[in-house]
Amino acid sequence: MAYEYKHSPPGTTGFRGSGRARRPEGPLSPGRRARAYAIDCEMIEVYLQDNNKLQQAVVSTGIVDESMEVILYARVRKPSSSIVVNDAFVRTSGGLIADYNKGLSIFSTRDVISRLVQEGAIIVGWQIDSDLRALGLEKSIPPEQIIDLAYKFVTTNGHRCKLAEAYRTVFRRNFLAHNAGDDAKVTMELYHYWNEAQKRQTVRVDLSFFCINWHCFKLSNTGMSRGDALWKFLRPRSTDREVLIEEDDGKNAYKLKYRQKADRDAYMLLVKKRLSEHKIYPIGKPLKVGNGKGTEVDFGVFRSHLYRVVR
Repeated sequence: MAYEYKHSPPGTTGFRGSGRARRPEGPLSPGRRARAYAIDCEMIEVYLQDNNKLQQAVVSTGIVDESMEVILYARVRKPSSSIVVNDAFVRTSGGLIADYNKGLSIFSTRDVISRLVQEGAIIVGWQIDSDLRALGLEKSIPPEQIIDLAYKFVTTNGHRCKLAEAYRTVFRRNFLAHNAGDDAKVTMELYHYWNEAQKRQTVRVDLSFFCINWHCFKLSNTGMSRGDALWKFLRPRSTDREVLIEEDDGKNAYKLKYRQKADRDAYMLLVKKRLSEHKIYPIGKPLKVGNGKGTEVDFGVFRSHLYRVVR
């Protein structure tokens, strides 16, 4: 069957056949196992001048088959009438050159995925709803042909986690994905683990937050405001923004929740270095907080409380 690619409107496949060919068997047809394809998209936020609307625009797409072969990795050009509002993530983590007017059209990418769906494929992703929505396919794929692994790998307490966290914990190796093609490969590896080793049962991922809570600020004799102290001593590195959650009550507690202990340890070394440059050192030895709730250190101008929370 010969297909002709068309620039299709949202929600359509854009394929036209001869009219004589039979539609391929669906994923639930007897005697036929549906093929699975992992997809991933990298997106930026754009402002559409035509309708005064902010939206996510796909700028690259990766598709990987069950044999771990990348069958598509392509840049996707943003809408012609749009202005880039936020592309920080794809520049820093995705490594894309900030020229978003090059690449395939969104219609070409959408048509490839639509054809796979038409042939009965299972589409696998991580938080795949956002990918499909950005592609304009959220209403075009039957639910039985979608597997969202973000709901198959959950923490000990049943919460959702990140793709990198699930991969690192399951396979005990570093997460090396740098673009949509790599992310799709990682997603397919996790799909194989869930589908074969775990027999499609929910996988519990043993994760924790490694927390540090700065509190008991005593700055009246230093000439510093709380904001000054946070900026001068306690601010995380800019590269930490992807590996922590920051919580500030604006009064007493400034809390950082790191996803890995090594990242929190590196942060603490940095803070101690900043403090020592201003002749501020710990007073006494670290004190254990009751019932195994971590340790506390008094720096005079504030205190630190280090502890771990099972997620």
